[in-house]
Amino acid sequence: MEKYLSNYLKKITENFDKDNIKLHSTNSIANNINLSRSTVSSYLNKEVKRGNVIKVKEYPVIFLDKDVFSKFYFKVELSEYESLEELFNENKSNSSKASLNNVIGAKGSLKEQIDQIKTAILYPQNGLPIMLLGPSGSGKTYLAKSIYDYSIQENLISKKAPFISLNCAQYYHNPELLSSILFGHAKGSFTGADKDKKGLLENADGGILFLDEVHRLTDEGQEKLFTFMDSGEFSPFGDNSIKKKAKVRLIFATTESIQSTFLPTFIRRLPVIVNIPSFSERPQHEKLNLIDSFFLKESEILNKSIKVSGQVISFLLSSNYEGNVGKIKNIVKYSCGSSYTRGENTDLIKVKITDLPADCEEYIKETFNYQFTNRYQCRSYDYRCPELLNISSREEKNIATTYFQFIEEFKSAESGNITYEYYIKKMMSNVNILLDDLVFNTEYAKNQSLFSILSFNIRHTFKFMEENYGTKQDGNKIISIASLLYFKEEHEILINHPDWNSIRPKLITFINNHMANSVWLAKLMLRNLSEQLDYEFLEEDLIVISFYLNSTSMQKFKSGINAIILAHGYSTASSMANVANRLLKKNFFQAIDMPIDITIDDIENKIIEFIDNNNIENGLILLVDMGSLSDLGNRLKEKIKGPLLLIDYVSTPLVLEVGSLLIKEKNINEINNEVLNNVNINRKLIYPTEKKKKAILTCCYTGMGSAIQIQEILENSLKQYQKSLTIIPYDYKKLKQNKLKELPFQVYKVIAIIGTNNPKIEGVNYIGLDQLIVGDEIDEFISLLKCNFEIDEEQLKKDLVFNFSIKKIIENLTILDVGKILKSIEKAVDKMEEKFDINLSNNRRFLLYLHTCCMVERILRKESVDEQLDIDEFLKKQKRKIEVIKYSFAEIEKEYTIEISDLEIRLISDILFTE
Repeated sequence: MEKYLSNYLKKITENFDKDNIKLHSTNSIANNINLSRSTVSSYLNKEVKRGNVIKVKEYPVIFLDKDVFSKFYFKVELSEYESLEELFNENKSNSSKASLNNVIGAKGSLKEQIDQIKTAILYPQNGLPIMLLGPSGSGKTYLAKSIYDYSIQENLISKKAPFISLNCAQYYHNPELLSSILFGHAKGSFTGADKDKKGLLENADGGILFLDEVHRLTDEGQEKLFTFMDSGEFSPFGDNSIKKKAKVRLIFATTESIQSTFLPTFIRRLPVIVNIPSFSERPQHEKLNLIDSFFLKESEILNKSIKVSGQVISFLLSSNYEGNVGKIKNIVKYSCGSSYTRGENTDLIKVKITDLPADCEEYIKETFNYQFTNRYQCRSYDYRCPELLNISSREEKNIATTYFQFIEEFKSAESGNITYEYYIKKMMSNVNILLDDLVFNTEYAKNQSLFSILSFNIRHTFKFMEENYGTKQDGNKIISIASLLYFKEEHEILINHPDWNSIRPKLITFINNHMANSVWLAKLMLRNLSEQLDYEFLEEDLIVISFYLNSTSMQKFKSGINAIILAHGYSTASSMANVANRLLKKNFFQAIDMPIDITIDDIENKIIEFIDNNNIENGLILLVDMGSLSDLGNRLKEKIKGPLLLIDYVSTPLVLEVGSLLIKEKNINEINNEVLNNVNINRKLIYPTEKKKKAILTCCYTGMGSAIQIQEILENSLKQYQKSLTIIPYDYKKLKQNKLKELPFQVYKVIAIIGTNNPKIEGVNYIGLDQLIVGDEIDEFISLLKCNFEIDEEQLKKDLVFNFSIKKIIENLTILDVGKILKSIEKAVDKMEEKFDINLSNNRRFLLYLHTCCMVERILRKESVDEQLDIDEFLKKQKRKIEVIKYSFAEIEKEYTIEISDLEIRLISDILFTE
C-alpha cells in the first residue's frame, strides 16, 4: 500500500500544475487510488516528519514528493510551508544564494575580482565603495545586482533593503538635474522646484546605490559624493545648510580610464577597483556558459525548447563586438525571435545562421573563420531541464561519466574501500575504454580540419619528446588524445561535481607522485595546445591524459639538467637558444626574452613558473645578461628543488660551451668548475635550503648501464615509498674518487649505496647486491629503511626476496632466455677460474653473471661501450688474459653469433682482477 501511494505521489508531483493544486489534496489522492482518507492522511503526515514529503498548509492542504519536486523544479530545504508563495519564494532565495559564486567565471577569469568584491562587501561598518571598470556590456550591471543579492545572503542588509540603479550618462548634459536626482533638492532651488524632494541617496538608505557611467558626474558632483563617502552626510541640491544622513553601500561603474576621468580626491576614496574582462578576453568555456545562459533565458521567455546550430554557436564564440556581452545577448534574443515567428505553432525553436540579425552578415563575411564553423555541435536548451544542457551527444555523455568516475573512485580509495593500486588500474582501464569508443565508434567527417589541427600539435609534442628523450612517436596515442579533446570541446566537466574543489589538490598530488613522467608529458602537451590554439589548459584533462599515458607503459625519462637563457630585448634570448639548440642538435636551452624595464620580481616569477612545471632535481642553469646574482640567488634558494647555477653573463660561445658539457652528461658541479675557466665571469652555485629528500644510490663497477638496471629493480620493490625516497644510479668511479663532494650528497640525504663494488664513503651505508641476492643483507636493508620510513616489514621482505633473485634480476635486464644464458655463462666463468687458477667470491661471480648477460644483449643490439683511453696498452701487456677470456667465451660467441670486442674483454678482465 505504502509503495503504491508513494509511486502515485511521485507521478503527480512530476506533473505538478499550480492551476490544478486540488489534485495534490488528501481527498483527491485517496479517491484516485481507492484508499480511505484517514489512511492517506496518516501516511503523508508521517512522511512529512521523515522529510520525504512537502506539505503546503494553505487551503486545500497539498502534498508533494520532495525528491521529485527538487529534481524537476528546484531544490527545497524544508518539509512544511505556509503557502505556495512561500515555497516558490525559496527558489528565489536559492537563486540568490551564493549569488557571487554562481557568476559565470567566478572560479575562472573573475576569481580574483570576486575575491576583491567579497573583501569590500564584508569590510566592517558598511563595507567599502566598489568601482567596476570594464567595456560597455561586459556585465557590470549584472555583477552589481549579484553584489546586492550576496549582501542579503550574508545578512549585511535586510531582505527588504533597496537596490537603486542610475545611469549617469542619461543626464550628462544637465548636471543640475543629475545632482538633484542623486542628492534631492530643496524647494525653490531651481525653476519648477515647488517642494522638497528626496534624492536617490536618501531613497537607498539601508541598501545599495549603483551609479553606472559615473564618469559623467561633474567635478562638483564628485566632490559632493566623496564628502558623503567620508562622513555619511550630504546636502540636497540648492541648500548646503541642510545636512542629511544615510547608510548606503556604493557601487560605481565606468568604461573610462580612472586616472584621466576622475578627480584625484575621488580616486583616493576608491579602495577597491575591479577590472571586468570583455567577452573576447573570457576563456572559451566561459563564453559558452554565457551564451548558454542567454539561450536558456529565451527558452523560459518563449516557453519553448530551443535547438541552436553549431554554426551559430561557433559564430557567437568567435565574435568580438568590441567585447560587448550585451551585444551577444541581443543577437541571441533577435535570432530566437526570428525563428519563433517562423514556427510559432511548433514546440521547438530551431535557430540557424540565417536567423542572425542583418548587421551580422557583414561581420561574418569579413572576420568569421569558416574553418571553425563546425567546431561545435548543435546545442539544445530547455529552461525546465537546464542540467541536460551540456550533455547533447553520446560522446559527451561518455566523457562526462568517465571524468566523474575519477572523483568517485578516488573517494573510495581515500576511504579504504579500494586500494590506490586498484584505483590506478581501474582508471587506466576506464580511460582506455572511453578513448577506444571515441576513436573506433565515431566519424570525424563534420570537422576534419579541427581534428587535424589538434593531431598536428599533439604530434609536435611527441616529436619534441622523441628528439630530446628518445620517446618514440605513437600514432595511436596521438589519435586517442586528439579524439578526447575534439569531443570534449574545452567544456569544464568536473566543475559540476560537488567534491571537485576538495578532491582536486589531493588528486593532482597523487598523480604527480605515482606517474610523474606521464604528468610531465601531459602538461607539455596541454601547454603547447594552450599556446598554439588558444586552448584552455584544464586540470581535469591533465588528470585523465596522465592516466592514459601511464597505461601505455611509457619509459622513464632520463632527467637531465635544465638551462634557461634570460636576456633583455625583443628576441635576444630566443635567437641565442634557437642557434645553440640547432648546432647542438638537442633542445637544451629554454629562452626568456625580457623587456628593458623588467623587475626582479617578474624574473623571479618566470623562473618559479618554470621550476614548478619541470623536474630540476639534477640542476638548473640560469644564464643572465645582467642583474644582481646575489639578489636573485637569495630569492630562489628557498624555492628550488635542486642545485641552481647562476651565471651573470650570456654569449653564444658560452651557451655552446655549456651545451657541449651537457652533451657529455657532466653534472652541475663539473659544469660550474669547467665552463669558461679562462674567462672571469660571475657565477654562483646554490643548493636548496628546504629539507632534503632521502635517496639511495646505485652503482656498478662496469658502468652506468648496470647501475640503472639496479635502480629499476629497487624501484619495483620500493614503489610505495617513492613520494619520500628517490633512487639514483650514479657513476661508481666518481663516487670512489670524489666521495662526499659528488652532487647527490649536496642535494639529497643519502641513506645507502647499493651496488656491485663498495666506493667506501664514510658515514654512508653500503649494501652489496650479491648479499641482497643470497639474502644475507635483506634484514639489514629493512632495518635501515625502518629508521627512515613506516614500512610493512613482511611484505617488503617478500618483495625484496622475489625481485633480488639472480634469475629475476637477469629477467629484468635482458630479453634473453634466462636459463639458457645463465648456463652458458656459468660454464665460461668455470673455465676462467680453472685457467687462471683462481677462486672467485660469490660477489665476483655474481658480478660476472650480471655483466656478461647484459654484454651479450648489448652486442646483439649493436650498442657500444664507453671508450677506454688505455686500451692499446692493455692489449700489449695482457695477451694471456685476453686469450683465456676469448677461449672461455668462445661457445657463447658461437651460440649467439656474436664477436666479443677488445673493449668488452677489458671489462671482464677488470671484474676478475681489479680489487
